[in-house]
Amino acid sequence: MLFIKSLATLVVLFGLVFAIGVAVLYTMEPPPPLWLAVAFAVLVAGLQYAISPLILQWILKIRWVPLEQIDAKQARHLQAMCENHNIPLPRFGIIEDGNPNAFTFGHYPANARLVVTRGLLDICDEQEVQAVIAHELGHITHWDFVVMTIAATVPLVLYMIYRFGIHAGARSRKGGGGVVLVAVAAFVAYIISQYIVLGLSRLREYYADEFSAEATRNPNALASALVKIAYGLARAAKEQKEEEKEKVQVSAAAAGGAQMLGIFDAKFGASMALASASGYSAATQSYSADAAANAMRWDLWNPWAIICELSSSHPLPAKRINALGKLASRMSQMPAYHIPQSAPESYWDEFLVDALYNSMPVICLLAGLAVAAGLGVTVHAWVPLVGAALWGLGLGMLIALRFSYPLGRFVKSKVAELVPHVKVSKIRCLPAILQGTIIGRGIPGLYWSEDLVIQDQSGFMVMDYRQPLGILEFLFGLFRAEKFIGQNVTVEGWYRRFPIPYLEIFKVYLPNGEVHTSHNRGFTFAGAILCIVIGLLLFLGGLIAHAGVM
Repeated sequence: MLFIKSLATLVVLFGLVFAIGVAVLYTMEPPPPLWLAVAFAVLVAGLQYAISPLILQWILKIRWVPLEQIDAKQARHLQAMCENHNIPLPRFGIIEDGNPNAFTFGHYPANARLVVTRGLLDICDEQEVQAVIAHELGHITHWDFVVMTIAATVPLVLYMIYRFGIHAGARSRKGGGGVVLVAVAAFVAYIISQYIVLGLSRLREYYADEFSAEATRNPNALASALVKIAYGLARAAKEQKEEEKEKVQVSAAAAGGAQMLGIFDAKFGASMALASASGYSAATQSYSADAAANAMRWDLWNPWAIICELSSSHPLPAKRINALGKLASRMSQMPAYHIPQSAPESYWDEFLVDALYNSMPVICLLAGLAVAAGLGVTVHAWVPLVGAALWGLGLGMLIALRFSYPLGRFVKSKVAELVPHVKVSKIRCLPAILQGTIIGRGIPGLYWSEDLVIQDQSGFMVMDYRQPLGILEFLFGLFRAEKFIGQNVTVEGWYRRFPIPYLEIFKVYLPNGEVHTSHNRGFTFAGAILCIVIGLLLFLGGLIAHAGVM
């Protein structure tokens, strides 16, 4: 989600301010009273609330323009909804990016900003855009800016109580144990409060969805918009559709007058049979209910989805679509999508295998220490112990790498063919090749966003660009990512899902013959080998030295 990724950027920025402030308080002599630490936490939260809108406007390429200039119909819809629900008309902005999304921010309803991307207006139809805008109005009318700021302050205060309780307990000559116990209790409460805040955020998303459904009297429109945005099941932009209209007139007439709109490029095929084979209907310019239901299976059946949702501020899309379907039934409408109820098999075995491979570096590190202990190495002989831990760590990294980053089996595929797969995660992948056009950045409008979005003839998908150092990703996003936008590319990578479908980039082939490679796998492999070599040298050298002493 665009807003969540933008929010993550703000969290990093304010996290730096918070960390520096805590360090200053720690160095004060004598130690500051607890109330000062708590006051600092509240001050940081207030500062974040006060200036976050300004920072968002600064780091995102938002073009502030009256909605009437973009879409007169949507402007009338927005005006009517604001009047009907006594909501101040928000300031409207657009981000010129093909990745479809929308979000709101501000301090309170009277100074709210509502931002959409060009991709949302292009890929979603009129009713879907109206439903998405209504959802954002729901956040405004429910004062979600204020509610979530207050809620997020609680974990911050609890964390400060924990940190300074530990600090005070360590310095106390008497009664320190009681202070430490209070600090530990505060830390437990801090962890619990984090999940409570995320749960509150998910709850408010449901309420915003309900507001949209009631304001538009069309919950199915928001459901279909979610299918397009969350699962990438959307075809080409409206401007491209108009161009394709002339190219496929003959084919459309031969198919009984059904217009073949939404095909990304005529060379990909304009026959009705080809379009319907992937679950796409040219007549309705949307995917079939069955195709959409297949895309939802991961949310409902993969055990990793449970973990994703617990740590997410948004409900999983399938659950939101299910709730919207119930709202449609209450309004005496037929739900747009049938939600799969029972899984054809258990996916817990794949989950356990994934968890095992993900933990392999730690497991092998402990195994290395166990081998050293079995050979009689004691804690006093730290050199062979460190060596055993290093070669164990390196071996575990190699095992995990081989599982999570397989090479030599990349298969040509389409977005719509990848999304239905249930047996994928951030660890388990499908090596795939996608061909299409880069339509935007992973975070639309963020000028240093390194991730990109590819659109083929069946849909669009985020491509995750990783390098061994974060600074390399930042520099790529700042100086090189822009030249990829609009290019027709071929991408080799690993399809994953956690919970949003994405392709982790291995190689990007540009039309001019350039090849851009992500070196994350290569550097991880080199790091693993280095750990093994250094670890074995330290381990064997330490054993020899230890034996010589004895």
